[in-house]
Amino acid sequence: RHADCVMENLIGDDVDRLAELAAEAGAVVHLYGKAEARPGRKMGHVNYLKFPKTA
Repeated sequence: RHADCVMENLIGDDVDRLAELAAEAGAVVHLYGKAEARPGRKMGHVNYLKFPKTA
């Protein structure tokens, strides 16, 4: 079985929470390299992976 995944978009100033978001277990951050954060602008996203427990 593959991992479950939840994606959270980083919109505008959400990118300022990058360190906090990246510290979460299973977090994989994807930034789009945009120089300026503006309200409503998608700056990137974070995928949260949760792998199934193995016996």
